[in-house]
Order: sequence, then C-alpha cells, then structure tokens
Amino acid sequence: MTRMNLDRRGFLAVAAGAALAGVAQPARAAVTDDTLNQLAASAARAGSILWYESSPRDQIDRVIAAFTQRFPAVRLEHVRDTGGNAMAGRVIQEVQGNTRTCDVGTNSASVIWQLVGRNMVERVDWAARGADARLAPTPFTLLTTASTYVILSNSRMVSDADAPRTWEDLANPRWREKFGTWIRSEGLTSLAAVWGEDRVARYIEQLNAQRPFLFKSTFPLAQQLAAGEVAVALGIYHTAQPPIRRGAPIRVTVPDPAAISSLFSFLPTAGRNKDGGLLLALWLATPGGAQAYEQATGRGNYLIEGTETARLLAGRTVAEFTPDQTERMLPILTRFNNMLQNGGGREVD
Repeated sequence: MTRMNLDRRGFLAVAAGAALAGVAQPARAAVTDDTLNQLAASAARAGSILWYESSPRDQIDRVIAAFTQRFPAVRLEHVRDTGGNAMAGRVIQEVQGNTRTCDVGTNSASVIWQLVGRNMVERVDWAARGADARLAPTPFTLLTTASTYVILSNSRMVSDADAPRTWEDLANPRWREKFGTWIRSEGLTSLAAVWGEDRVARYIEQLNAQRPFLFKSTFPLAQQLAAGEVAVALGIYHTAQPPIRRGAPIRVTVPDPAAISSLFSFLPTAGRNKDGGLLLALWLATPGGAQAYEQATGRGNYLIEGTETARLLAGRTVAEFTPDQTERMLPILTRFNNMLQNGGGREVD
C-alpha cells in the first residue's frame, strides 16, 4: 500500500486512540433539508452525478428512483463495480488518464485508503454539513451501510435448544463436518477489534478442526444451508434473506459482539460534480436515504434510526476496525485468510 503523506499520517496518529468498538446507538445529528436542497440546486447545474458502487442494477434502480423522487432535477448515474479493490484501480487509472471518474464511490475502508494515500480523496468537514461524528470516523469517509455477520442454522435439522447462539457455540464438536463459512475472513477480522488478534486466531483453529465447508460466496452458503448440505453456518444477514423470503428453514442469530464490515462513501478529488457527490453521500446518511438503500439492497446503516440493521444490532457491541486503522487491519486479514484457506476445510463453489 502507498505510504500516507505526512499530513495524513499525523491525522492517523491522533485517531489511533479511537475506540475499536462500541454499543450500537442511533446517530443524533441530522443533515437538514436546506443543506440538501442547496447542494441539489448546484448539482443539477453541474450535470449528472456518477456513482461507483457494487449493487446489482435491479437493486440500485430502486435507490435511484427514491433519490430522483427527492431530487427530481438531479440526474444520478450508477456504475456497478463488483471487484472490490478494482474500484481503487479504476479511479487511479481514470485520474492518471485525465478521463472522467466518479463523483462519489461507496466501498470498504481498505479500498478507499489506497486512494487516500495518493491524495485522491476529498477531505470533508462532515460535521459542518450536519452529519453525526460516528457516521464520519475520518474526513475521508461517511458511513453508508454495513454487512452484518450472523450465525445461521437449518431449523429442520437443528432444534431451538441446540441452535448455536454465540461465536463459541460454532466451535462445538457436534458441528464437525456440518459447518459452513465464507472462505474469506472479513467477519473474523472485524471480531479481532474486540477479541484481539491472538484470541481470534485460536478461535479459527477451533473452527478449522470442524472440517468446515468453505464457500466462495455467502449467497450459495445460505442456499446450501437451506438445502441441508450444512446444518449451521457463519454467514451474512443480507445474503441469507433471499432464501428466507422464499420460505427456507433458516434461523438467524446475531452474536454479541456483532462483527460487521462497513462500506463508506467517499468523494474523489477529481470528481466533476463535487456538490453532486456530496449530496448523494449525505442523502444516503439520512433516514430517508438509508432506508431506501437498505430496502433495495438488504444492507443497512446500523447508526441510522429506523433501519432494520439498527434494530438488529441494538444493544450489541459492534466489532470492526475503524478506517484509520486500515494499515493495522490488513495484515490481520491476510493472516486469517491464510489460516482459513489452509486449515483443512473443503472448498465449495
């Protein structure tokens, strides 16, 4: 990863003392309609807003429809980017080639920080725009949504009394060769923000002793759990919802601490419609925008009151490294990925 310049390293040093986790409570500050309307008027004069984000077109069309209903004079264009790190590479290439890049992007902190290190992300005083400080852990990021890691069990195969409800329950030997999980360790890495790296490493060793089925995506993981190919799983809340809506016998439990992977919106310095990018990022952090996004994608902002995700995580300790701790987090993620992928589990397409 490119090293931060001195200015950003100074910011990180100050921020490093921030808490790694806290009990989920709704944000209090609110972006005003006056702020949004002023930005919308300026954005409309600048042309369309270009947004890079990973959701499928049928989902994001619903978000665009809600945005357009709120801001009818502003045109929002979406480009789907499903490659994770590919978004950073794309922005870098576009900036270097002097071609248009996005006005706002939504991705993980690890992706955004590749651009921060190259001075390609705007520093924004989010609080001055009305955003709660917890939604804006750094000047470069505004919380948009999060994936929530959950314990899943097949309710036809596993009784309520036997269903695992804690992280430790998944390591019970009764689930040997009946347990599935994602082949990537993002959720377990987030858990290390509360448990610490060494404790999670020991926990992964316990999970590996279960001879787990390792899925390349959590969507087929939920489908195979519904089909009875595995009895219990460590999955993601929103990817379990499609089979649940179809009547699949899937029980969902949110452990405490609750591990999440947040996605943040950021504004590239090379964005053409700067007020448009700011408008979209702020609207997504309002109750109306957050609910529209969650209803369309299944992923929600746990700090916005009225979202399903806020209800789901209420009262729980939320585990996740903050964006300014990305350089500390990435080696842990690599270590845990290697442990999972080389720990004796069986890969499943």
